[in-house]
Amino acid sequence: MKMHAVVLALLVLCFASASTAQGYDALVRDAEVKIAAGKWEEALALYERAFKTGEFSHNDFYNAACAGARLGKIETAYSYLFKAIDTGFLDKATLASDADLESLHGGGTWQAVMDSIQRKMAFVEKAFPEIRAAGPVIDLPQPRFDGAVSVEAALKNRRSIREYLAKPLSLAEVSQILWAAYGITATRENMPAFLRGGFRTAPSAGARYPLDIYLAAFDVAGLSGGVYYYKSETHQLVRVVEGNPRSALSEACFDQPHFKTASAAIVYSAVYERCMVKYGQRGRDRYVCMDLGHSAENVYLQAHALEIGTCAIGAFTDLRLKKAVGMTREEEPLYVMPLGKVK
Repeated sequence: MKMHAVVLALLVLCFASASTAQGYDALVRDAEVKIAAGKWEEALALYERAFKTGEFSHNDFYNAACAGARLGKIETAYSYLFKAIDTGFLDKATLASDADLESLHGGGTWQAVMDSIQRKMAFVEKAFPEIRAAGPVIDLPQPRFDGAVSVEAALKNRRSIREYLAKPLSLAEVSQILWAAYGITATRENMPAFLRGGFRTAPSAGARYPLDIYLAAFDVAGLSGGVYYYKSETHQLVRVVEGNPRSALSEACFDQPHFKTASAAIVYSAVYERCMVKYGQRGRDRYVCMDLGHSAENVYLQAHALEIGTCAIGAFTDLRLKKAVGMTREEEPLYVMPLGKVK
């Protein structure tokens, strides 16, 4: 009887744990709906119930702080803000500009919050390497230079797509999309070093090519899960982060639904100095963004031609994305484009 009792107790505990995990997710989803509707009291109550399950996330602590601030519950709001920072909230710009937190601005406690996040960000920034990690090198299949879908058809039918089939991408498809994004199309003898291998599929102001491109592989046939730097000069992948990066990228991008079914994602960064050395501040403020737009549109068109969906994402926590992808200290993250097969 005692053994049966123990087994029964363990089963009850397992079911309770599963129920608790599901309960947290459901409570948080309901709280987000209430926030969107401006029902702050109900949202805060739902977050407080969710945290009692023992689970939490820095984003949820932050949202609970916003609800508390809207309700004038200043001590509650500050408590959740400090918890958000302690558990990984790293977006100082959002913290400083969020209208939901205006009731907290000013005074010693607000300054303590800002000092706390600045210290945390400085600590994380120091951990970024000066030189990119260099793991195994993968030769990509050679890209095709013609296809069955015309440029005009791709322009007409391209759309942002956020849900994908549960099917892996092939290495050939990944190769084609990376080449379209930033592949080399022409070389010359004695080229200047700033060309970094040659002219590319996307135009660049002064041919400075400030972008770096990574492939986050979640489900790519023949490619281990990880983050890979696209070495466009040789059309190769160099692994910089080992292990499936899906959850880390999803968390960095505020758990947007794209990542649940995506098979991979392209992540863009920029080294602004490459442009600024010639164009100064204008290079940073305008030309890098122009370069990003050229390359990202190539991805949209090539993906459509391959029956692959994508959707550009600009909402993420910079430092968390930078860490998840394994960027160097001088890089700044710009864009994420999940990829997946569509009907």
